[in-house]
Amino acid sequence: MSSKSAVILAFVGGALLIIAGVTGSVGIVGKAIEYLIDHLGGSTADLLSIVLQALHFIANLGGVAVIFGGVLIYMERKRVAKFIMGIGAGMGLIGFLITLISAFFHGWVYTLSFLFIIVQSVGWIGVILSIVAALLAR
Repeated sequence: MSSKSAVILAFVGGALLIIAGVTGSVGIVGKAIEYLIDHLGGSTADLLSIVLQALHFIANLGGVAVIFGGVLIYMERKRVAKFIMGIGAGMGLIGFLITLISAFFHGWVYTLSFLFIIVQSVGWIGVILSIVAALLAR
C-alpha cells in the first residue's frame, strides 16, 4: 500500500514542481565528482565528467524526474527512483531539515515566515511531497 501512495505522491509532487518551474541540483555529489575530476586525469576524469553531465541533465528535468521516479517505484526500482527523485526535487530530506533548523535558529519570527512560505509555495509543497514519496517507497 505504501508503494501505491508513494507513486501517487511522486506524480502529484512532480506535477507541482513542473507548475512551479522548480529544477534540482546535484548538490554534494556534484561537488565530490568535480573534486575527483580536478585531481584525476585521463579517461577517468572524462568518464566522471560524463557522469556529472548526466546528473545535471536529470536535475534540470525537475518535476519530470520526480514523476519518472514515481514510475520507477511502480516498477519496483526503488533505490534508483529515490536517487533520481532526490536530484530532480533539488533537495533531499537532510537538505530540507537543514533549511528548517537554520530558520529555527534565526528566531521564531523567521521560522514562522519560512513555514508560511512553505504552505503558500507550490514548489515547496512539490518538494515536500517528493520527499514523502521517497520515504514511503520501501
